[in-house]
Amino acid sequence: MTSIALATCEELPSLVDDDASFLDALRDRGVTAEPTVWSDETVEWNDYDAVVVRSIWDYYKRPDEFSAWVDELDASSCTVLNSVETLRWNSHKFYLRDLERHGVSTLPTEYVEQGGDVSLTSVFDDRGWDELVVKPAVSAGAFETKRIGREDAEAEQSWVEALVAQKDVLVQEFADDITDGEWSVVFFGDEFSHAVVKRPESGDYRVQEKHGGSVHVETPSETLRDHARDVVDAVADEMGGDRPLYARVDGVERDGDFVLLEVELIEPELFFRVDADAGSLLSDAILDRL
Repeated sequence: MTSIALATCEELPSLVDDDASFLDALRDRGVTAEPTVWSDETVEWNDYDAVVVRSIWDYYKRPDEFSAWVDELDASSCTVLNSVETLRWNSHKFYLRDLERHGVSTLPTEYVEQGGDVSLTSVFDDRGWDELVVKPAVSAGAFETKRIGREDAEAEQSWVEALVAQKDVLVQEFADDITDGEWSVVFFGDEFSHAVVKRPESGDYRVQEKHGGSVHVETPSETLRDHARDVVDAVADEMGGDRPLYARVDGVERDGDFVLLEVELIEPELFFRVDADAGSLLSDAILDRL
């Protein structure tokens, strides 16, 4: 019998409720599927045929532990999905620069390495932006992320300098069209599965539900699906042909184009609750790889 560890975090030892249909679908197929805390040092990962990374939602707060865990998986005999190479690459948001080189439309961004120099006033002047967003390169859920207007550049300079002293940082143009909604387009292997639009609470820009955002089931146009698929194709090219098991492509529509904000390949919420077939599609995609 196939045994699979579904990697999760200490705060969610049984996975998130949204993954219930996926877990049921695996078990319906005769798979032994166990939610397993990624940071539990007593776990023997070699005991499993595969590790599917799901809700390790604290990894970005424990980057050294996460890196050591990925190395441990790499040295193990089990299949890891998404692959360890993908986990390493996608955990650091400078991957956006790689995708841009593959022709993916991304937000205009300044990539600032730890210890580097950055002047918010100069960025505003050079780029002609009125607002920008600063975020760490290793982050999730708007952690340590701040929206800054041109008029606040001097006041926020010391905060930015303190952040850059500790971490690699992205300084991005603020996407004001996010108030119209951020698409999350979900793929399992080669197949488009479903999509949602996330909208921020009035007066905010953060689309996460914990920050007041809301999720709406909507059907993307064929053009938008094609743009999102192009992102997944670019990921596969960057990974030497290794197509991810799952990918959530997040972005906004702008002037007939799709602008990528993130491609989530480590621990995304996959919104199984909005599509009755999604859990089965992902389960079949996993078994096809084992």
